[in-house]
Amino acid sequence: MSTYQLLSRPLAYCRRRGFRATLGRTATFLRRAVSGNRTVLLYCDLDRSCALKALPNHLKVERKTSPKEVAAPDWQQITSFWNPEICRRNFSERFHAGGSLWLVWCEGKLAGYGWTLTGRTIAPHYYPLCANDVHMFDFLIFPEFRGQRINPSLVEYILDQLAAEGRTRAYIEFKQWNQPQVASLRKTRFHLLGVARKASLFGRTLVEWTCHQDWVRSDEAQSPARKAEAANRAGLVSR
Repeated sequence: MSTYQLLSRPLAYCRRRGFRATLGRTATFLRRAVSGNRTVLLYCDLDRSCALKALPNHLKVERKTSPKEVAAPDWQQITSFWNPEICRRNFSERFHAGGSLWLVWCEGKLAGYGWTLTGRTIAPHYYPLCANDVHMFDFLIFPEFRGQRINPSLVEYILDQLAAEGRTRAYIEFKQWNQPQVASLRKTRFHLLGVARKASLFGRTLVEWTCHQDWVRSDEAQSPARKAEAANRAGLVSR
């Protein structure tokens, strides 16, 4: 990654929030980097026999498979949130790889989005995907719409659509420190796969897994079978 790419996000944040807020955010980022934060990985087995759940009336979701399908004002809002040049390049790469962009509107206003990619991931992943598995990634709800349960509604809607297509399993992950994402995904049907960190060495991706039971939903906390499954799945050291 170039120096320009590394600096683009803090510069964009500084333009929106100011210098003092940017210093605070930078300090938080450095603390997380030094502490060696890990990634929490979740999975969901998809069942096409389950009835599709209706979205709340104030929400609408659309799936886009190419940039041409995204209206110009929506494209502008999405790409300008961080760095327009990098976003356009990254989004074009994802569309070219077969990714889908899921847009969610709240009362007629674009509120956020998320990505899915079937059978593979854009970057080397922690866990090998099968051809019919789906990776869900880079979900974002714009700040003015946060705290309204939009993200879990979007995630659940996508899971229903993937199940209806006959997909087998969905994966999603987040950094261990990301408490808003913890709270959001606890409202969905995802289960704990494990906690890991990875590194690249001589073209290979090495993954260190740990069994971590702090991220469980209340209905799983009393389930020995679910705990055993999570422990077994956390047994891989590298791939």
